[in-house]
Amino acid sequence: MRNSLAAVLLSCTLAASVSAHDHGDAQPAAAAAAATQATQFGDPIPADAVPSTLAEAVADHAAGSRDQLISGRVAQVCQKQGCWMTLSDGDLMARVMTDHKFALPKDLAGSVVVYGKLEVLDLDAKEVAHMAKDSGKPESEIASREYRIAALGVAVR
Repeated sequence: MRNSLAAVLLSCTLAASVSAHDHGDAQPAAAAAAATQATQFGDPIPADAVPSTLAEAVADHAAGSRDQLISGRVAQVCQKQGCWMTLSDGDLMARVMTDHKFALPKDLAGSVVVYGKLEVLDLDAKEVAHMAKDSGKPESEIASREYRIAALGVAVR
């Protein structure tokens, strides 16, 4: 009886030890997965996509609009819903639109890559007023012509 009790106690101790060890290994993996998810917004970015700078993408724009990976720095994010951001590359800016398919954090900052189509748009007075309201800037500071990226996905780099 004594041997049986010792065997049961030993089994329970080993099982608890293995369970705690497995759980400990799972936590870093779960944290790494959460960190990856926290830095990716929208659709996954294709693994084989090679990024171009915003300046390179604009210079190559005449070749036609296609889904492409564009790198730059976050200059501003919509403070109402996180539905757009401005991407900067030196003096060049492009507005990245999510079309409300996903939201960007309002405090997003740093280097990012955007996967989507680059377009050149002439904004009408209504769009200028809307962008001014969302950005908190006067309409006079909103350009009536802008580069715009219809984003499928955004990743922090």
